[in-house]
Amino acid sequence: MWIEKIVCPHCGKLTSKGVYCKFCGKPLEAKPQPLIESKTTSVDMPPVTEPPSSTTSEILPPVQEVVEERKIVEQLSTFYNWRNRLLELFLNGEAPADVFTDIYKEYRTRIQAVNEKRLQMLRELEEKINDLTVKLENLKIRHEVGEIQDKQYITEKLTMDRELSKLKPKLNILHNAFNVKIVDVPKYEAKIRELREGVSEKGRALGLTDEDIEIIISDLDEVLEGIQSLMEVHKRLTKELEKVELRYKVGELSEEEYEAMKQKIRRQMEM
Repeated sequence: MWIEKIVCPHCGKLTSKGVYCKFCGKPLEAKPQPLIESKTTSVDMPPVTEPPSSTTSEILPPVQEVVEERKIVEQLSTFYNWRNRLLELFLNGEAPADVFTDIYKEYRTRIQAVNEKRLQMLRELEEKINDLTVKLENLKIRHEVGEIQDKQYITEKLTMDRELSKLKPKLNILHNAFNVKIVDVPKYEAKIRELREGVSEKGRALGLTDEDIEIIISDLDEVLEGIQSLMEVHKRLTKELEKVELRYKVGELSEEEYEAMKQKIRRQMEM
């Protein structure tokens, strides 16, 4: 049986078409635009009506629109994983220092090149989102003072909202440079800290120069710094899950409500 797929406007993942995303639990259907009261007092003007509701497929980003972002992140995370595995092999005595250093420098160069592309894409997306946000605010003010009539306001706002719905999933994808599920972030961080400690304690004895050790530790510190935003998301979702469980235990939530909210948070942690 063929199941229609769409891209979630919140997490950017491909999910079955329906009411909610099976990964993040957020609603997939576009919320209808509120009816806006007409500001004109002219009796000749027809009443303002709500614009035709957009279908989900019209406001969601097509699959191909997030392919480039996914490709960059997957490529970058692959290089990170290779580098981590290389460090593990070296620290276990399975690679001579000179061979290890040559391959490590190669991975380091690749990571820097791909990450620069990712950062450039992030900057461009953030600029576009900021620009659209400012335009939306200006549009709202111009409508409130009566410069722009209701029909024009609704049309322009819907256009900008659709554009934002295409950009935000891309931004979310690019922010996770390590392509790690939220639920696995603490484990990933612990692994990087373990590698850092191993290089610091055993690097010189295994044949690394002080300069090599300094470079590797600096690289690992950069990863630890970059993963902190994901750690914050993990902490927030964990706290939300604990609150839901406590509300259920005190009787505020029914079992059905509890299970629904718990599953929603867990789907977010699997992103």
